[in-house]
Amino acid sequence: MEDGDSGTHAALSFWQRIGPRVVALFALVGPAAAVLLTQHWHSRSELIQKLKETQPPTGYAIETTATNAPSEVSRPAAEVSPTAAALITVDMIASPPQSVTDQPAALQLTTKPAGATFAVYPGIIADKAAPASAPLRTGTSPGTAEELRGGNYTIFFHKDGWPDSRTEVQLQAGEVRPVEYAFFHGEVTITSVPNGAEILCGTVSLGFTPLTVALPAGDQALTARLKNYPDRTQNVTVNENATPTIEFQMRVHRNIAKAKPTPPPSLAGRVGDSLKHLFGGTSTPPPHRKR
Repeated sequence: MEDGDSGTHAALSFWQRIGPRVVALFALVGPAAAVLLTQHWHSRSELIQKLKETQPPTGYAIETTATNAPSEVSRPAAEVSPTAAALITVDMIASPPQSVTDQPAALQLTTKPAGATFAVYPGIIADKAAPASAPLRTGTSPGTAEELRGGNYTIFFHKDGWPDSRTEVQLQAGEVRPVEYAFFHGEVTITSVPNGAEILCGTVSLGFTPLTVALPAGDQALTARLKNYPDRTQNVTVNENATPTIEFQMRVHRNIAKAKPTPPPSLAGRVGDSLKHLFGGTSTPPPHRKR
């Protein structure tokens, strides 16, 4: 600028000198900055949308926090962007697997002879003591007592014609334990003449001859029954060290006709015979006995 009085150039102020340059700088940098901000904002919204779409619909939200580092080591704090603070979702198992101590156990029960009923009670019950509670499981051998927990159990056995018995077992969790129980018994071989007779021990049928059966130890009374023959009964001593053999002889009933005795003649008959003899008549012959 020129001074009107002196005709010399007047000095420009600082803002007069820097103004045109700032305007030119904004004219160059402004469009580029606008494009950069627009692209960054658009990509940020797309990233947030993708995170929302990939997030599982169900699960438990777990928020993690950084632990404090030891005092001896100093680490620069990392700059965390706003998206890094998002919650992390993890799918959890709805019903976790049972532990070993919670797994059910079972008893597979067989008896000799078979067909005995059993009752399973918790704990150890002293000999000859009656159970104080209802049984956990009941059944007939061979059978299975399922859904039991680990521990001690007392099993009662009953069979008609046999004395009641019991045994104790210890069961581990998750175990399927076989239990074979034999009543105190011995075996007896039974035959009959003719064969096919039904053998009974008391009121219990053991089968038909010939047969070999297990019987309770001790003195037993056996009865053989066959149609058209009378029943026969024998006693036998049963023990575990021997197998006795008994035989039933069945006999047929025979109907033997017996002769009737002849009644003595009456007085009138004797008088008549005497008169016939005197007058030449024939006397009445004595009756003949049937053979």
